[in-house]
Amino acid sequence: MFKGFTVAVVALISTAQLDRYLTNGRYTDAATDMLRQIRHAFGF
Repeated sequence: MFKGFTVAVVALISTAQLDRYLTNGRYTDAATDMLRQIRHAFGF
């Protein structure tokens, strides 16, 4: 289970870094904004 979690975290971090390099972080910023709005909708 820990190995799967570690692989998922590494994949997300590397995808975010690749997005920052190729598209100046456009998709990472959009995903972060969406998560922020979801958190706000649930009142956290």
